[in-house]
Amino acid sequence: MKEHAANELRLVGLGVSPGIARGPLLLGEDLFEAPEVQSIEPSEVDDELAALDQGLNLTRAQLEALREQIDQQVGGEHAAIFDAHLLMLEDEALLHEVRTRIRETPETADGAFYSVMSRYVQMLRKIKDDYLRERTLDIEDVARRVVRNLSGLEHLAAHDRPHILLVHELTPSIAGSVDRTKVLGLVTEAGSHTSHGAILARSMGIPTVVGLHDICNRVHSGGDGLVDGYDGYFILNPSEETLANYEVTRRQKDALDLHLAAMRDEPAVTVDGQRVVLSANIEFAHEMEHVNTVGAQGVGLYRTEFFYLNRTTLPSEDEQTENYSRVAAAAGPHGVIIRTLDIGGDKIHPIHSGQVESNPFLGWRGIRVSLTEHDLFKTQLRAILRASVHGKIRIMFPMISGLAELRAARRLLEDCELELLAERIPFDRKLEIGCMIEIPSAAVMADSLAREVDFFSIGTNDLIQYTIAVDRGNERVANLYQPCHPALVRLMKGVATAAHQHGIWTGICGEMAGDIRLTPLLIGLGIEELSVAPVQLPSVKYAIRKLDAAHCHAMVEDCLRHGETERIAQRVHDTAMRFYPELLA
Repeated sequence: MKEHAANELRLVGLGVSPGIARGPLLLGEDLFEAPEVQSIEPSEVDDELAALDQGLNLTRAQLEALREQIDQQVGGEHAAIFDAHLLMLEDEALLHEVRTRIRETPETADGAFYSVMSRYVQMLRKIKDDYLRERTLDIEDVARRVVRNLSGLEHLAAHDRPHILLVHELTPSIAGSVDRTKVLGLVTEAGSHTSHGAILARSMGIPTVVGLHDICNRVHSGGDGLVDGYDGYFILNPSEETLANYEVTRRQKDALDLHLAAMRDEPAVTVDGQRVVLSANIEFAHEMEHVNTVGAQGVGLYRTEFFYLNRTTLPSEDEQTENYSRVAAAAGPHGVIIRTLDIGGDKIHPIHSGQVESNPFLGWRGIRVSLTEHDLFKTQLRAILRASVHGKIRIMFPMISGLAELRAARRLLEDCELELLAERIPFDRKLEIGCMIEIPSAAVMADSLAREVDFFSIGTNDLIQYTIAVDRGNERVANLYQPCHPALVRLMKGVATAAHQHGIWTGICGEMAGDIRLTPLLIGLGIEELSVAPVQLPSVKYAIRKLDAAHCHAMVEDCLRHGETERIAQRVHDTAMRFYPELLA
């Protein structure tokens, strides 16, 4: 929190959806609060049971309408979030408990439903796993909606002019209900970058800041606010100076965006001729429209786990085949790299139910799950193979720690190929196979792994964490998460060198790939492919086209001789500022 001017208050949260928005504030009533519990006479029980059914039916209709709206606006994958919400309304054990409470207490339907659901929510909040705790918000979202329907209350108050919406938590129902022509920005007290609401906000292009604790109790509707979804600022009563500064920033960004858009079809090649394949990371099939709009050379990372996580049942082979075929066809000649299922860690799937791991990031995740659950893995592999006749597909295995896992995965892939041959189902017989380098052991073993794959893709997010032994989500050690740590630079250089020696290419699909402050380092390491979020691609291409590769190679050689993170980071920063200061201003 920072006082910037006489009446201005600048708060710092987490920006989860980029953009700048300014307007009047609107407080949304989204808290899961107890209704006014009323005792009823035994003669009124039947009326309350009927009211419960009516409230459930109304909630079901609202959720189905939301699902249809999201499906039309941002795609079926996001709309599938509401399938799980609808299933909660069919939970017979839960509804039996509510009906029993109405009969035996007896009390009103809204009070009985709240009492039962609040107990479930409190139990779920005690779960240590972050992902499962986050999914509690979905349950609370549905419960809140049912209680408000039973109480006869309106959901988020309507506003007749554009505004910034403030809520406690950006639940899927709130994100899905907002009118994009009226909601300029979103601010929440709680939330994370990976919550369903944040995903929907990004898909809808609404600037969003989360993590501003107790903000709903500190402001009032009608006040003036500014949301900076880039840097995570929420500014109350912005001063004329602040508004003028942001207006300059907005004009500069708009002008730069126009310039970057004009480069859409230009190659990503340095001034001295080093060419880089610049592709996109995606999580959902509908993102392909944006991928093609920004001129990406196909998809360098399709994170298939999100196809599994936003649903209550496992996707069938046919369903996966259709999904992967659609992406491959849209990717054109550059194709798509499909990463096999990478659940575990912070992406917990129902398959993990009942399993408590003290350190899930070092536990049952990535390829380890696939090599244990053969049926699950082979269903996905068969779908990928079948889809390969509809466009260029490469396959990539995550969380490989050594040769044994790579060979085991390849054997299962070969089993699937033999099955399809026997069934006379066509597939690409020359499918390229790669592996993720995200564990230090894999980086050290790169020379051996390179003999058995067609490409490497470095997952820098995990490689940094595992190399330096730092959890970047832990505020107490977040400052130790250093992409320019000399150990990481040496590991990445070793991976790229091993790949070159064996005639295969190396890409990066982690966050470093999209960070233009680090582009000189990646070019200097000899990385041949960068896969980034579509929104980052134009800036990265601009940076590459400004850089001199020979200068970057010399810079990296100099950095490798130093053992100080700060010196390496400074050299990289100075190089970026020398060649494209306009991007970093």
